Amino acid sequence: MTRPFVLIACLVLGFSATPALAFKNIAGCDLVAFAGAGSPVVIPAERWQAYRDSATAILDGAPAADAPLGDWRALGNKLGEAQKALLAPDQASPVYRDYLAGESCRVLSKLDASAVDSLLDEVERTVPEPTAVALRRVTQAARTQIDRIERTARFRSGQDKTAMAAQYYCFVAGAIAGLLPPDRQQTVTLESFGTTIACRDIGRTG
Repeated sequence: MTRPFVLIACLVLGFSATPALAFKNIAGCDLVAFAGAGSPVVIPAERWQAYRDSATAILDGAPAADAPLGDWRALGNKLGEAQKALLAPDQASPVYRDYLAGESCRVLSKLDASAVDSLLDEVERTVPEPTAVALRRVTQAARTQIDRIERTARFRSGQDKTAMAAQYYCFVAGAIAGLLPPDRQQTVTLESFGTTIACRDIGRTG
């Protein structure tokens, strides 16, 4: 589990419990890793398809472009739950546990904005326009929220700050990678999205 962190954001930003949890899923980075070639955890094709269908349906129900951020947080929660459902059948397996404890488990410590935009452009060429537009908006909302938290919140340590940010960055990476075509998923890595660090460096072991 990610180390506990001290975050004074709820009062400063006026977040309730639900918004504070929106757009957060550290396992989104696992989703990217497991989609690639040579993954230690093999997710069956039919489960990937079920995830794509679920994510598309969620994104197709996106609010209007001028909707308040709270509406996008609600959509982000649904998409994060879909990511978790994709990985849930494997999370108790010895292979998954070995992955988390090993050298190959990594998370994002920083997003490369231009790389993320390029990957969103790739998704845009392969899915219906409303789906692509909603994906771009919900990932931007996630990036906006963590930017606000990092500017305003106080953390106990740099490691805690990195651990918090990684949850948002991994959500973004997982959301994008999950809608790339299967052949493209094979070649995309976490490094395609930005800078990575070992899971152990933020105390993530499960």
